Amino acid sequence: MPHEVLVPALALLIPIVSVAAGMGALIIWIVVWYRRRMREIDCRHRERMAAIEKGLELPPESLPQPEQMPPLSRYLLRGLIWLGIGLALTFGVHERLGTQTGSFGWIAVAVGAAYLIYYFVEERRAAVPKREAPASGSDQTPE
Repeated sequence: MPHEVLVPALALLIPIVSVAAGMGALIIWIVVWYRRRMREIDCRHRERMAAIEKGLELPPESLPQPEQMPPLSRYLLRGLIWLGIGLALTFGVHERLGTQTGSFGWIAVAVGAAYLIYYFVEERRAAVPKREAPASGSDQTPE
């Protein structure tokens, strides 16, 4: 094969191979996650059945809970990362290529700004002490 034909063919294979590898990795992750979860459920079932056979009192069923909300500082970190990547894409690509390609970086800037807004709103909400509601039926009226 001449060099002129080989280079475009290899250039075409790069996105195909990367998408196939990404999809393969995703499928493998899903299968491994599912098997681990089924093994956990099976082990919990066996443990409960053994306790029933021995006549022990069963603890209340604790189903696997979805992961808790991440701490507030994680939203600050995510916001700063997205904001930095977005600004780097917006201004860096524009400086390098001089085209409008960098305008896609504004999407990442918007995601980063949303994370930062959420962080500051939740931080302020957590800092405000909660007021106790007056008991219902009380004779207290606002003056």
